[in-house]
Amino acid sequence: MAAPNIQTIDLMATLRDISPNPTSDVTFTFVDESTGKTSQLAAHKLVLACGSTVFMAQFYGPIQEKKDSIPVEDSTIGTFKIFLDVLYNKKVSLESLDYQLLGELFYLANKHYLDTVKDAIVQEVSARKLVSGQVLEVAKVAEEHAHLEKFANALFQICSSFVKDNHEATLEMCNNEEVGEENSFTLHRLMARASRTQPRPPPAPICDNCKHVPCLNGERLTVHNFVEGSQIAHSNKSYGGNVLKTVQLDGSWVTFVYVNGNPNRQYQWMIQ
Repeated sequence: MAAPNIQTIDLMATLRDISPNPTSDVTFTFVDESTGKTSQLAAHKLVLACGSTVFMAQFYGPIQEKKDSIPVEDSTIGTFKIFLDVLYNKKVSLESLDYQLLGELFYLANKHYLDTVKDAIVQEVSARKLVSGQVLEVAKVAEEHAHLEKFANALFQICSSFVKDNHEATLEMCNNEEVGEENSFTLHRLMARASRTQPRPPPAPICDNCKHVPCLNGERLTVHNFVEGSQIAHSNKSYGGNVLKTVQLDGSWVTFVYVNGNPNRQYQWMIQ
């Protein structure tokens, strides 16, 4: 029998929520340029090092950071707080972030070699649909972040798709007397880019059963891809090829019933 799990809380998220935190050993400081006010964010070197090789080198490498207070000059405190939340495995809803904030978060992820975060941001941006009032704003964010190629290209792609799919709205933007010189240049560059852009393929449909894209047919059931109410087939031939329906997941234990069996008779097995 294995020893019981003593820790029943999310340690990483809990460490972030305690303020002031007696266990923190590094502080990031920010100065508001307009007011001169200094703000701070406390963190834990070990947690940051486990999440990013850049922090690992900074805090535990041969030329490690000796100071416990680190000034941050290339990020706002708001964006950096979201960045730390990601490193502490707190749930961060990318859908709620505007394009400028996503760009700032992408910059931090790029700086600290967090490719999974960068990919998630690009995926979020690529899935968005623009309305005419957003096109100029998003194009400007793309130009501002042109050095972050993947992020900028994702923004340019959704802008170009709007221009190609909405001719009347685009002409209206061009005819707007309040566009101004700067906006005119942005629109011109955007239309030139749109003329060279290939149309995006339609998004793959989400599977009605596993709720994933692409479908997980043939994949092993895990705690990460579990979906309540999905139908699965057991790989053990002794089960006679019966189709199972998942009921719930409790830790590593999945509860299921046979689709063609007694719905009140439930079974369990452990998954990883």
